[in-house]
Amino acid sequence: MSYHLNLEEVRKQFKFDSSIKHNPKIDLEFLPYTTKFKETQYNFREVTGEFMRLIGQKKLPEAVDAEKLLNTALDAINFNQPNQRGEFRQMMKTLFLDENEQLYLFHPQTLYYINTVENDNKRLALFLYNVLWNRQEAWSVDTSDQTDADLMSKLLFRSLPALMDAKVGSKNYAVMLPEISELFIQDFKWLATKNELFTQQVEKVISYYYFFYVTQFAIRNEALFQSNDNKILPVYFTFEEEERLSKTRVSYEYGWRSLEKSVGRIFSHVNLLKMLNFANVSQEEEALQVPLSYEEIANHIQQMSQEEQQVLEKQLDQLIEDYGQKLSGDSRWALMGTVPNRYELPALNKIYHLYRMIDHQFNQSGRSGPYKEYTKWFLHFCQKTFLKSRGRSGKMLILDTDYLLFLTKLIIKDEDKIRLKRLVDEFEIRGIKFDRDTLAAIVDYFEKLNLLEKKSDSGDAIYVKAFL
Repeated sequence: MSYHLNLEEVRKQFKFDSSIKHNPKIDLEFLPYTTKFKETQYNFREVTGEFMRLIGQKKLPEAVDAEKLLNTALDAINFNQPNQRGEFRQMMKTLFLDENEQLYLFHPQTLYYINTVENDNKRLALFLYNVLWNRQEAWSVDTSDQTDADLMSKLLFRSLPALMDAKVGSKNYAVMLPEISELFIQDFKWLATKNELFTQQVEKVISYYYFFYVTQFAIRNEALFQSNDNKILPVYFTFEEEERLSKTRVSYEYGWRSLEKSVGRIFSHVNLLKMLNFANVSQEEEALQVPLSYEEIANHIQQMSQEEQQVLEKQLDQLIEDYGQKLSGDSRWALMGTVPNRYELPALNKIYHLYRMIDHQFNQSGRSGPYKEYTKWFLHFCQKTFLKSRGRSGKMLILDTDYLLFLTKLIIKDEDKIRLKRLVDEFEIRGIKFDRDTLAAIVDYFEKLNLLEKKSDSGDAIYVKAFL
């Protein structure tokens, strides 16, 4: 099987005939970001509502209006005295609406009725539906327990507008990490068997897997053509109960400090991957149907004959020359220095050279704005969730007690207890690693909560017990 660039399409999509326009729209995008960041993004409550409707292939006929909802419920009741309607109205508001006139999420069914107003939240929900749900069959909340609900809840359920069936259109985002999709579905479907826990924590599981997917995508792109057999490369987190956090810690060097560099270059990788996926990959010269990762591209090239590789090398030389000339006005290529050869195959070294050019010109020209704005969508989310400033150590990835307990519960599932060593392994499978000091702080915290069962002082004989 051969792999060759479609140079004509690259030039067309990246606007080589004028000034180069990066990040062209393609059928299957990699990430849901734009180069115009909005400070108000993302509201994960809105994202959760849209995500739930997408996986259930449902839609709201109209936005849920608190005033209309209350009137519908009240109209279904016959009141003996006029003042009773007002009193009952106030009681329903207290029971079912928060201070923002939004429904309290007291049952999984209410998740479908979260209004998703902002298009940015809808776009993120569609991205998560694509990359986490990954074409699974439609799934809906089991509503059989509504028959056991109290009278007030039954009245509310009857007053909510009926959901409409809706087919989700063709996929808009490429699934580059299917192993994360599989893990998410496993955790999500278990969580859905626990109604109260699901209602309270579904936003948390969606939020964490969003972080998990994007960070692993960034890390894997930084590795370029290095094969890792689709293994998760966890990042170091610290625990909020720790008192001392210093720059000498492993969790500092290989936590956010390392991850921030990978995330910061994600826009360069997205552009290069788009270029490389305007290609033909078979003897019949058929266009690609799904985007290839760097590793998959390398595998194709390795299987090609020497003559085929030489054709590709000439194409890459031409692309490098064209790209350099089009941006020669402000990119100061001399500052890039010599790009070392890192790979045995010349074609891979040329692709690496092109990557260095793309990243260099973003950092040495007026295009640094869009480069930074693109990653702000994710960085801003991290700052609101897992990033905390720890004095001289700067920002670090911190797992708070709520997330620690929730993820522990998600890992233990229906078991009575789990070996501490296995719990740590399962955290790493989900992209989280602890250094020795952080693990000791977590063990101390579990001990305070009486969640540990020690059969001996050996780590292999320490268990973490299930909890409500």
